Amino acid sequence: MNRTKPQLYKRIIAYIIDLLVVTLLAGIVTMMFTDTKEYDKYSKEALELTEKIVKEDLPQEEFREQFKEINYNLTKSSVNVTIITIVTSIVYYVVMCYFCHGITLGKSIMKLRIVSANEREINIFHYLLRSLIVNSILSNVVTIIMIYTLSKQTFININDKVNNVFTLILIITFIVMMYREDGRGLHDLLGNTKVIDIKYQEENNEESKDTVEEAKVIEEKTSKKKGRKKEGN
Repeated sequence: MNRTKPQLYKRIIAYIIDLLVVTLLAGIVTMMFTDTKEYDKYSKEALELTEKIVKEDLPQEEFREQFKEINYNLTKSSVNVTIITIVTSIVYYVVMCYFCHGITLGKSIMKLRIVSANEREINIFHYLLRSLIVNSILSNVVTIIMIYTLSKQTFININDKVNNVFTLILIITFIVMMYREDGRGLHDLLGNTKVIDIKYQEENNEESKDTVEEAKVIEEKTSKKKGRKKEGN
């Protein structure tokens, strides 16, 4: 068993912590620089629509049609928010992670680190590649491209399918992490990285130091015995 492979729950907790940090930072920047009146309007409409379906004041089919319409308007009115989220994610998961040598706040708390999978040096591009899938950067970019290039009806027809694809990729990533011996997910395979448990690594380093020290002591004792035999002769 690979002792440096972190338990899955540690990676999930670290992931949630980092997600909360990015969401908070993006929210602060959004409040400071973006007008969200239009987004708030459609959010209110979505809430009112949800209340109707809960109270059974609206048929299921009509609810789905109206919700698709509101969701399109929500997505279009929140493009600036999505862009801010993308930039925040890149700064946090890519730039900061690169300069902090593979550590984010979540990974620091859970004693985890991103390292190279084959002992080669990893650069900022590797961090970007691994973040595209698992940190929703690619899905957000695709959403923006679709909202500006597709017609309203085409967007409504394929948006759910595209979201389902990215959700499936994320699920597969966690399954691969669970069953691979080295704990690497699809994002790690793409970025040529792996996540290690720093605690186990430090313990192994201590064990290695102890082994080296013991070997030195044994070697010194052996040398002294040989020296004494020579003197006796």
